[in-house]
Amino acid sequence: MKCLSHLSAVLVGLLLIGSASAAKPVFKSDVVSASTPGNSVAIKVKLDEPKKLYLVVSDGGDGFSCDWAGWESPVLVSKAGEKKMTEMKWTSASSGYGNVFINANCQNQPLKKNGVAVKNGIGVHANSMIEYDLPPGITEFRATGFLDDGGVNQGCGSTVQFLVFTEKPDTQYLTASTSTDAGNRTPEEALAGLDVNKDLEATLYAAEPMMYSPSNIDIDHKGRVWVCEVINYRKFRNKSRVREEGDRILILEDTDGDGKADKETTF
Repeated sequence: MKCLSHLSAVLVGLLLIGSASAAKPVFKSDVVSASTPGNSVAIKVKLDEPKKLYLVVSDGGDGFSCDWAGWESPVLVSKAGEKKMTEMKWTSASSGYGNVFINANCQNQPLKKNGVAVKNGIGVHANSMIEYDLPPGITEFRATGFLDDGGVNQGCGSTVQFLVFTEKPDTQYLTASTSTDAGNRTPEEALAGLDVNKDLEATLYAAEPMMYSPSNIDIDHKGRVWVCEVINYRKFRNKSRVREEGDRILILEDTDGDGKADKETTF
């Protein structure tokens, strides 16, 4: 079987073809990894009173395994003073795994950087984007971009880049769907967020609760989809979904030809 870690986000990445946006980042960090001092990068961007701000975390070009990240102490600066972005409501937010949370990581657990709690921050997972409508007069954005310990401690190669835009970014930076409500990431909502080439069509074949966390897939000669479903993952076990008998190989079938899986069998 071909390994496709974080399958749904990978499939989105394969389908994001051909957006013509010319937006350029006003800030782009070097790749931040576990070998970067402090696992973080300082961000300070001069702005010319833009109407929008987009905070993007990309996977650094090497896939997005364990790319848990965060924006520490993000603030907007104007003549009136500083405004904490953790006290603002975003217009939309997306995360390649989990969700976007204020003062918590992408799994809604405490934000941590090098073992130290981050009390004022936004947790995400590459590839991610947070969109804000800005008040008038903003002249600067400051924050610290960092790797969250929830990813680093898994030891599977956390690497990310932090980018800031004042116009909507090109889809090359966005392999996760954009949700207007990060707490309500439905399969239909994720599908609607795909930017698909005009010669392709994306439809929903299977989603939770039929399966969870596919880590490997293959398709046999009968058109059945075989899924290696991994939920009892190391010490990061999802307690709401753990099966005492362990993970499983799942066979999904479309028996009536409507393009949707309607039968599941545990191998």
